[in-house]
This record gives sequence, C-alpha cells and structure tokens, in this order.
Amino acid sequence: MKKIYAFVYDTLLFILGLALLPWMGYQMLVKGKYRQNFLKRFGWHFPTIQKEGRPLVWIHAVSVGEAKAISGLAEILKKELNHPILVISSVTETGHAEAQRCMPFAEHHVYLPFDLKWIIRPIMRKIAPDLVLLCETDFWFNFLNEAKKTGAFLAVVNGKLSEKSLKRYQCISSFPLFSLIDLYCVQNGLYLERFADLNIPAKKLVVTGNLKCGVIPPKLSESEIREWRVKLGIQSNECVITLGSTHDPEEKKLLESLKGLLEKFAHLKILLVPRHPERFEAVAALLTKLQIPFARYSQPATSNSPARVVLVDAMGVLLKCYQLSDVAVVAGSFTDKVGGHNVLEPSFYGVPVLFGPHMYSQMEFAQLALESGAALQVTETNVAEKIEELLENEMKRKHIGEKGIRLTSEIQGAKEKTWGTLQPHVEQYKAVRE
Repeated sequence: MKKIYAFVYDTLLFILGLALLPWMGYQMLVKGKYRQNFLKRFGWHFPTIQKEGRPLVWIHAVSVGEAKAISGLAEILKKELNHPILVISSVTETGHAEAQRCMPFAEHHVYLPFDLKWIIRPIMRKIAPDLVLLCETDFWFNFLNEAKKTGAFLAVVNGKLSEKSLKRYQCISSFPLFSLIDLYCVQNGLYLERFADLNIPAKKLVVTGNLKCGVIPPKLSESEIREWRVKLGIQSNECVITLGSTHDPEEKKLLESLKGLLEKFAHLKILLVPRHPERFEAVAALLTKLQIPFARYSQPATSNSPARVVLVDAMGVLLKCYQLSDVAVVAGSFTDKVGGHNVLEPSFYGVPVLFGPHMYSQMEFAQLALESGAALQVTETNVAEKIEELLENEMKRKHIGEKGIRLTSEIQGAKEKTWGTLQPHVEQYKAVRE
C-alpha cells in the first residue's frame, strides 16, 4: 500500500511541477526570484560529503525565521555530538543567507532538493544522515521516507501546526507521512493536541517550548547606534517608528494610516522594512505614487536628510532598526495571508510593540506579549491613534518597553529543553547504529 501511495504522490508532484514551470520561469525572468536556487533544487552541485566516522546531522529550516530559531540548538548539537557534520537546508534564498549568517559553524549550507524520488534517493543514499531535524513544519514525503530507509532518526523540533494545516492533513490521514517521524518536540500544548489529532502516538509527542524565545538578538554598542542613526538619516531629535517585515498590501494600508502622524509630528522618522527583497522596487514605486518623500538605505544618506520615510532596501538590517526605534509595528499581521511575525524581537530591546489582527502563525508570542503588557494589538484603522498615544507619552513607552525586556528574559530555555528531550533518543540510537 505504501508503494502505491508513493507512486501516486510522485506522479501528482511531477504533474504539478510541470504545470508550475511557466509561472516559475516568469518569476525568474521578470521578478528575479529562484535564480540562485532553481538548479540546485534539482540536486545539482550537491556537496560530496565524507563522513569519516563522524555523525551527520541534516537540519531543515525552510526560511529566515526557522533558521534563526534552530541556530542555538544546532550549536548545542555541534558541541554535544562529537563534532558532527552539519548540513543545513533551506528553501528560500533569504533563508539560505540567514542560515549561513547565524550558523557559520555548519560544514554545508544547501537548498532542499525538490521532493521527487529520483532527486532525493541518490542524495540520501550517498550521504546517509544519522539524524534529521525538521524545524517547525515543511513535511516532504520522499525526503523523510528516503532518510528513514538509510536508518536516520527523524525528529521535528519547534513543531507547530495551524488549524488550517491540521484540516488539510486530516484529509490525507491515510497517507504514511507523519508515521515516518520518530519524535515531535512541539512548542505548546495546543500544537501537541493538533498533532495528536493526526493519530500520532502520545509517546512521540513532547512539549519543549518555542525555540524562537531562546534566540538572543545582537545588540549594538552606543557607538554603533550613533553610526546607524547617521546611516539611516535619523536626526538626534527625531522619534523613530519601524514598520517591520511588511507584505503587500500592508505598506499601502499603513502608510496611508500614518500620513497624518508625519504631518502632526515634525520630528518623526518612519523606517519601512519590507519582508522580501524582491519587493523593494515595488514598495519604492508605491511611496512615489503616494507622494511620500523617501530615502533609500542602499543610497548614501546624511543626518540632514529631509526624507521622513526611509525604505530599508537591504536584508539583515531589521533588528538594528528595531533597536533604534521608539515604537515598532510588526507587520505580516495586517493581512490574513501571512499571520504575523515575531513580536518579541522589538521587545528584547525594550521597544513598545504594535501588531495587527492576524496573528495565527505567531499566536503564542502574541498572547504572551499581550498578557505581559509588552504589546498592543491594533487594526489599520486605529494604529495611528495608538502610535500617537505612545509618541505623546514617553513614560508609557518606557513602561511597555520594560515589560518587554522582562518577558523576553523570562521565557528562555527552550533549546536546552529540546536538547534534553532529544539526547536520550539520540544516545540510544547511536548505540544501535554503532
């Protein structure tokens, strides 16, 4: 029966891939997406790995957030597993770059090959991983099945499952996907219940907390703060609002809502940070259309820059923007297509946080931030009003920021708990393999 399922899966995936080729070609030629990773996802230039008696750990972190989340655990694995060979796979180009940045100690950074048997099987047989870790979600049958055939121990870490995903997976409950995985380390009790609803045995399910809580963002020194304020054209008397990780159509919604604040507050600077680099030009065109004077981070700016809005058209700058901010608006939450981003990142720097109504992808963080008083949930219609209240009340900003610092310091420890859960399984597994 499993072979029949596998044949149907491969056939459908191949047909879908053919159907998507014109769309992917358009994205590559017109929008510049997938150029770096398209051929590599067919397994081309996949590294040749000599294990030489060392354990090989394959960690899959689909994009930026997952790479950041698992970096601390990867560092523990590197120390505890007798210098394993680490292979870090990603799907997106931004995720690949982030994995290289936050896990430079890994021997190999690769793009996850397309989940077709004729691509996956030779790779798995050649490198034979000992341990495969999936961060959060992104379950691929052939990837898991072929890894299992080589004898790998498969585990999900920082596991999460939305209500929408649960319903989708329940429609294919007879498909042998989740039974391939040996251990599920999930973020909270709600996600554990959802995985249990997929008929996963209770002995495989453990709540270990959210790894993103354990990611400690880098802090700028006082001299670096002054340097970055100059780079971004921020004058000494200006208050700063960062609109972080924005998506289409959030920029238009938020900029139209905040136009009045720019008119009311003469010393206000908005840092606009789109989530995806391929949208930088579209956002620049939008600012021009809305007749909002703006500067671009990629172009030299001075502290005397008259622009009230700075388009941060570069990757890896968001956390610096948060640290320079008086108020942070975490986007991805003003559109129901995304479900929010990490609202705790600004809190780490003591910055008051606002986010929108759609937080289904970051539900736990949103709840923690609201309950602790570190954040406010707003809509596109009242976001300007709430920001205005904060700009006019420095003491309120300070109190909310202090609550954020307290919260982020209290919820550390998920990576240690995850390793503590993995360790006995890995040790037992190592004994069997040896």
